[in-house]
Amino acid sequence: MIVSIKFSLASLLVTVVVATSSGCAALSPRNPVPQELVATASIPGLGHVRFWGDEAPNDVVAEIRRLMPGLSRLAESPPENGIPLVNYLAISSGGDDGAFAAGLLIGWTRSGRRPRFEVVTGVSAGALIAPFAFLGPAFDKDLAAIWTRYDSEDLIVKQPLALLVGGSALADTGPLAGLIAHCVDRRLLDAIAAEYRKGRLLLIGTTNLDAQRPVVWNMGEIARSRHPQALALFRQVMLASVSIPVAFPPVRIAVQAGGEVRDELHVDGGTTRKVFIAPLQLSLRSLDPLYSAPPLHRFYIIANTKLVPEWKPAEASLLAIAQSSIAAVNKSHSAGDLFRLYLLARRDGADFNLAAVPPSFSEEAKEPFDRQYMRSLFDVGVAQGGARWLKEPPELGQTEPPASR
Repeated sequence: MIVSIKFSLASLLVTVVVATSSGCAALSPRNPVPQELVATASIPGLGHVRFWGDEAPNDVVAEIRRLMPGLSRLAESPPENGIPLVNYLAISSGGDDGAFAAGLLIGWTRSGRRPRFEVVTGVSAGALIAPFAFLGPAFDKDLAAIWTRYDSEDLIVKQPLALLVGGSALADTGPLAGLIAHCVDRRLLDAIAAEYRKGRLLLIGTTNLDAQRPVVWNMGEIARSRHPQALALFRQVMLASVSIPVAFPPVRIAVQAGGEVRDELHVDGGTTRKVFIAPLQLSLRSLDPLYSAPPLHRFYIIANTKLVPEWKPAEASLLAIAQSSIAAVNKSHSAGDLFRLYLLARRDGADFNLAAVPPSFSEEAKEPFDRQYMRSLFDVGVAQGGARWLKEPPELGQTEPPASR
């Protein structure tokens, strides 16, 4: 869930104009990780809980066994036609439109066809959904509450002139952090840890702002840890994944590097990856030794956005042109990431399934986190109920999914 582009951009333009004419206070002091130590920085006391999202090791099986020593085998669903099945759920960024994915999952539960997912990934809005999707239908009530009960005043405090007084964002996310803390407690972590020990994976993406690279966090490994800071780190990662730069403040994460404690700035995972499953360098077939037999990999990807161009005349003003341009960039970025996943699926023989906000949905939000807007989109997702999937990205020809899979 990210702040509305209309709010963030309008405030940003005002602030930039003033700041560039009068000067702007610096951010509070940092102790960043030097470039030569970035690759070795680690979370104090929590071991191997993350990895780069844009590279893969040469021997991925050995690396998984090193980073996840408690897992001798990865989870799989009952065989299909005699072949083990691995279900992946990837939930994209999308701001308020995350209500679509939440509704779709709940409608899928009601249909009686929702599978268990062996791997769940989330970015930005998807990061607020992924832990509950991972734990299954028993947590649907929590998921629905997050996306239908709250509005702007419950989640952010607007501070459009913050940059002029040394702030790092146009909104304070204290209320959102409080909501995450309320929903994510030790009980939730224990439930995630129990599933992780069975070989199921929950992965959330952030962006390391200093390195300008995607970072993937193994949330099950964090949950499994009894370290005193495990719960706080779990919450930090979720908040960081939704923290769109400038609109929301970055999240400082303490790391050990070069024999001292330093800090990294992490922001919205959608800055570098709108949705992810695995880097292209990784062959899914290289994972075969971790299963009882070479499995069928089935991707379910929920894109919290419309995938087709939307015609809307832009007014001849700086703000309107900037808004339309940023919307086009985001749509293009999303399309690129979906093509990356489609290429991965085609290359490695995975079954590709894609759902997105239908082009027919025409309601517009009146403000950031417009509760009525999110409720309407949530209902659209519920109605779809996991029954309609595209088999390829729309640009390859198919723009509307069939009525049922």
